[in-house]
Amino acid sequence: MSTIVIFALLALLSWGQRVDYGARMSKAGLVDLSTLGPGITICLKYATTDNFTHKNMYGDFRCAYLIKPAAESLRKALKQLRAINPDYGFIIYDAARPLSVQQKMWNAVRGTVGQRYVAPPRRGGPHNYGVAIDISLTYKGHPMDMGTPFDTFTTDAHITNEPLLVKQGRISQQAMRNRQLLRKVLTDNGFMTYSREWWHFERYRVGYARKHFALLNF
Repeated sequence: MSTIVIFALLALLSWGQRVDYGARMSKAGLVDLSTLGPGITICLKYATTDNFTHKNMYGDFRCAYLIKPAAESLRKALKQLRAINPDYGFIIYDAARPLSVQQKMWNAVRGTVGQRYVAPPRRGGPHNYGVAIDISLTYKGHPMDMGTPFDTFTTDAHITNEPLLVKQGRISQQAMRNRQLLRKVLTDNGFMTYSREWWHFERYRVGYARKHFALLNF
């Protein structure tokens, strides 16, 4: 068998192999968020077709990870939240995201209006460094009203003028209070908001992450 044929067969075999995202994230020192304690629900939207790309980006991967400092901040936020009411919890829609998944997302939306919502994979965004999380609240395990579903890319999802959204009847008073509670427990513990998405929080901004943490390049 020629060398060219051997290399071609090896390429085909590697193409068909699925990356074990969980093993790679654990090897990189990230924390499985399901281990933080009771009150954490994992519901990776990009492991389903219920997201703005309408495609499953993760295959059968169903776990959520963050770098250790971000995971510790989330653990503290969970403790604070459940001290307010033990029936409260967090539901996690996305967390650390491998660069290969970022590329899939970019390919799915490139050239469409959805492109503005996805960081180009060339350098990676905060999710690709394990410092960002998409998250909401639960009550007795059920998602709470936040005014819009996850991945609603309209001004109704913005956090900059929620009283006006309430006044205009676009979100409810209760939804605003729920958003405020989510922000309080997370920002009290080191997370930062993103003005256009009520669900998106970052433990570190991407510029800092690029200097201090490893890109999840797998």
